[in-house]
Amino acid sequence: MKELCKHFGICGGCDFQDVKYEEQLKAKEARLKNIFSAFTITNFESIAPSPEIFYYRNKMEYAVNNDRENIVIGLRQKKRFYRIVDLEECRIFLDGVKDIFAVFKDWMKANGIEPYQLKRHTGNIRYAAMRHSKYYNELMIIIVMASEEDSPSALVDRLKSIKAVRSIYLCVNSGLSDVSIAGKTRLMHGESHIRERINNIDYLIGPGSFFQTNPYCCGELYSIIKDQVKHNGRQALDMCCGAGGITLQVADNFDKVVGVDISAQNIEDAITNAKINKIENLEFICDDAQNFLLNSVALKSAQAFSTIILDPPRAGLSKKAREAVCSSGVENVVYVSCNPVNLAEDLKTLTAAYNIEKMIPVDMFPHTRHVEVVAILKRSRV
Repeated sequence: MKELCKHFGICGGCDFQDVKYEEQLKAKEARLKNIFSAFTITNFESIAPSPEIFYYRNKMEYAVNNDRENIVIGLRQKKRFYRIVDLEECRIFLDGVKDIFAVFKDWMKANGIEPYQLKRHTGNIRYAAMRHSKYYNELMIIIVMASEEDSPSALVDRLKSIKAVRSIYLCVNSGLSDVSIAGKTRLMHGESHIRERINNIDYLIGPGSFFQTNPYCCGELYSIIKDQVKHNGRQALDMCCGAGGITLQVADNFDKVVGVDISAQNIEDAITNAKINKIENLEFICDDAQNFLLNSVALKSAQAFSTIILDPPRAGLSKKAREAVCSSGVENVVYVSCNPVNLAEDLKTLTAAYNIEKMIPVDMFPHTRHVEVVAILKRSRV
């Protein structure tokens, strides 16, 4: 086994780095079978492993704080929310991240800029957030500050000299709650987006774009979904489509795919992603996915779809959305979930109208307790 990260056991970023990867997969499979034990599942497939198990994440938000006289940048300590582990490495995100932290620390010390204190609401620098594309090795850095009282221009000048840096943003977040990227965001240097490639399809990713966390394993996930819908025909509805991640991947399986997302920025990015890949049989709609589905069912326009793809937030579907799916009459449902417990709750309703044909786990999150699941549902004939 590779030598453990020096912060393992204290930092809250990883849970199982001390467990052999094969054993991690077995443990996740066993947990999933327990969660879904109450359901009849025709085919429960073995978990698909991640092609890479280190430096796989494409997005991290590192908190800034101080420990006595020293500035610390890193992740929250396990079971101690207000204490930040000062990271010298991060095995799940990017090799050499400490060099970026050093630039932040040097600039703050030289200019007397204090880290933001969540309890007292004092100080200014809140987070050093980053997004990294694995295929193109492009880095986006988002400087999160409580106010623009301190100019970050000198910090930007130093950060832009780092080879992989393609864009630098300033996010001014004056809110009192611990949300990292919120409020006004402004491009300070470089391109507005970084590029990622998944299964020969390019994506532009902005500071607020929703995109799967593990690009290496994302290709596996998208290939599984694409394979499962290859005979579904006609039109598909991709609910909570984000920047078009799944939508673009399955486009050549259907005459048309409609992607719906509540975020205007996501829809703008999805339209751009379709254009740069020259995929034309897509339509993207900015709307609450639940409202769109409810209206489609009420107007009977949902019957035009042969497949619904669901990739909701961790909380899962609302009661109305679950009922709308059941009432839609759509033959096939692909449910992609990063929260198996909430998926099980949703299936209690969905299985009134659908059979679970397959459950396909995908390990998008090595060394953590999290796992992605793809549920393939077919409308029951009863």
